[in-house]
Amino acid sequence: KCMGLVVAPGGLGTCDELFELMTLMQTGKIKRKLPVILIGKKFWQACIKWEAFVEYGMISEADANQLIFVDTADEAFKALTDGIIAVEDADTRSHSPHLKRTRSP
Repeated sequence: KCMGLVVAPGGLGTCDELFELMTLMQTGKIKRKLPVILIGKKFWQACIKWEAFVEYGMISEADANQLIFVDTADEAFKALTDGIIAVEDADTRSHSPHLKRTRSP
């Protein structure tokens, strides 16, 4: 079970894997909003103009905002663990009997 993705600078294969996971989340094939951590802020923001995807309507602002840019392994670890906790908390809330009762008429 995938709990998140941490991506170091790389080439086309790396980008292919990154875009594959993002596409699966965007299309709802992966239901959870997993943390996507990109190590190397300067690299990722220079190589891929993320805001252009939003400006041209190719991805939503929410899709772009799920990307977490970091520079160090410590930052990546914190972002990953925080993201996993958030995903697990969201899963727990969505499976709560109390929440299910409040959603039904």
